Amino acid sequence: MNQLKKFFLPITIILSILIISACSSESENEDAQGTTIVNKQDNQPNEEASNEASEKQDENEPSDNEENSALTGLKPSKKVEKTFNQNDEFTLTETIVDMNETYVQRVLTLGDMVTLQVLKWNKEQMQVVYEESNPSEPDKSILDNFTPNKEEQPLVDLSKRGEGDSPVWEIISDNKTVEVPYATYNNVFEVRSTVKEGNGSSIHTIYYAPGIGMIKEIFEETGDDGYIAESVLEKVKEQ
Repeated sequence: MNQLKKFFLPITIILSILIISACSSESENEDAQGTTIVNKQDNQPNEEASNEASEKQDENEPSDNEENSALTGLKPSKKVEKTFNQNDEFTLTETIVDMNETYVQRVLTLGDMVTLQVLKWNKEQMQVVYEESNPSEPDKSILDNFTPNKEEQPLVDLSKRGEGDSPVWEIISDNKTVEVPYATYNNVFEVRSTVKEGNGSSIHTIYYAPGIGMIKEIFEETGDDGYIAESVLEKVKEQ
């Protein structure tokens, strides 16, 4: 049974955002925004790579006089393809296809499984409002012509802060420093949702960094056949 769960775990990681968010409630508003430091880690670090990382930092960092916690600061600032490594067993890609002032369109790919999502993203909330499995043209922008097909349920909500011990996504921290293989980020938002299932719980934690969005996620199932899966950002390629 444990091996079977691990086999299906990558699919769980892709879909758990939607499954757990269905338990969320509507939220009230606050303002927030963060900063980031990006230092790309190459296999053979050199002065050129260091200069490139400094340029990325200057480009993505908000000015000092901006608020420290607005969710809009967490939105990806570019069209990129992000590669995540999960427990050195699976590779998941998140491609930012398009974005505007209100929405971000992304495509999640795991093997032959492709999921297109549109995120409604403002300074107070981030939520999935559209989803399509195996789209015929995954790289084509639909932001000017789509009809929301998901109930608006926040994945990040500034009015929801706590320990993350309920099905509602809660902000645990908005100023963590998180190191992943690709870079080290400051002012990272850590959000968590917990769903109790019998004698165990499904605990889902996601980390969002300014200017790039999701950089890390941890999915833990407690109980007799418990396990932990950790996906970390390994590579970023501009589109």
